[in-house]
Amino acid sequence: MRLLILAAMALLALPGVARPNDTDQPEALSKSCPKGVLFKEIKSGIVVTVIRQGQGKAVFTQDKHRLQAATAVEILTKEGERGFIYGPMRSYMFAVDPDVVKDFEWRPAETEYQAFYTLRDDDGNEALLNFVDIGCAP
Repeated sequence: MRLLILAAMALLALPGVARPNDTDQPEALSKSCPKGVLFKEIKSGIVVTVIRQGQGKAVFTQDKHRLQAATAVEILTKEGERGFIYGPMRSYMFAVDPDVVKDFEWRPAETEYQAFYTLRDDDGNEALLNFVDIGCAP
């Protein structure tokens, strides 16, 4: 075990070996995008634009008094249609009417390394669409 630790230390001391704070890491965890962030659906290739992102509280269980932290995004399609998805986490997002998220705190969309959203059916059991961040809109 000690030999393994010494070998790891020797490798980290070599020039050119990447470390967490090296300059080859992504510039930042997120970057603001004034025109929105493009997200591509994995299977169909459809691209949508996330215009803004929001945080708030919402109900995701049958207990209507149990508010949970929620995230939401406003989406714009290539055809000009707008919609909203929200959920307790990016992997559990649901299509909703604008009035459901009207009290959320909104900010401009930000691109993030390896960001994704999974849109699910109303029961949350089946993943319908999987969108991945492909960068800022031009």
